[in-house]
Amino acid sequence: MANQLKVWSGSAWADRTPQAWNGAAWAPRPPLYWDGAAWMTGAPTPREFPAYVASTQQLVQDQALVELPLPATRANDWIVSLCVSDGSAPAPRLLTPAGAIPTQYRLSSGLLMASAVWPWEPSRGSSVVWDVGGAHAAVMNLVYRLGDISNIGLTPVVGIKEYANTNSVPLMASTSYRNLYAAVTVSNALTGLAWPSGVTPRTQQLGQFGTNQISLMAGDTPGAGGSPGAIQLDTTVPSAAVVLISVPGRSDGKATWILGDPVGSVLGDTTILEL
Repeated sequence: MANQLKVWSGSAWADRTPQAWNGAAWAPRPPLYWDGAAWMTGAPTPREFPAYVASTQQLVQDQALVELPLPATRANDWIVSLCVSDGSAPAPRLLTPAGAIPTQYRLSSGLLMASAVWPWEPSRGSSVVWDVGGAHAAVMNLVYRLGDISNIGLTPVVGIKEYANTNSVPLMASTSYRNLYAAVTVSNALTGLAWPSGVTPRTQQLGQFGTNQISLMAGDTPGAGGSPGAIQLDTTVPSAAVVLISVPGRSDGKATWILGDPVGSVLGDTTILEL
């Protein structure tokens, strides 16, 4: 047994390993930390494709600060926070949590888009605060679990593309691990959209019909190396943009076959699938 303590009683070694109450019984290995949901003895093993957990989103107007709660989170979860404003105020600033640095873009349409990714732990708090300076803005938080926090980069954004006068938004080629696509547009007539096969819709915040409000949509897919297709909108919009964000995982060294991937997951005569 690891960390076992024994004391010589004069005739035999007696177990004197310190114990702690775990809620059900006295355990010889006390937990190391509280992860926001349970007492843990160690960090969970990262997976190659981090799992989506939940999201929150909000559309605001004439409001300087936007505080958006996080879904239920646990230590080492990846938080992806997106903020898009209409450009009538300075670029959005991330106030909470401290230390998370957003990547900012000014789109050709005039929209200002900021994105930030960080690993969560309890001291980071239960909400995200953006300063949008009173501009019309859409804010979204997404939580992913079992990512590799040792694989964090300087910027999570892999690429960004913009389109004009279109009802179809082609997605750029995916990369390794989990790929999050975030699409944004401004339209007074958008009421729905369809993601291409292989991309799982996660959440969306559509603007009110009849008003030129921001619409922000998010979907993800495992990295397969090719483009999964295009988002189909139910109306033609003056401009649209899509951002690709990588949520890193950790490979177990085995090849991964992804259903529907025509590039790297083609069955051959000697292909063996391991479930």
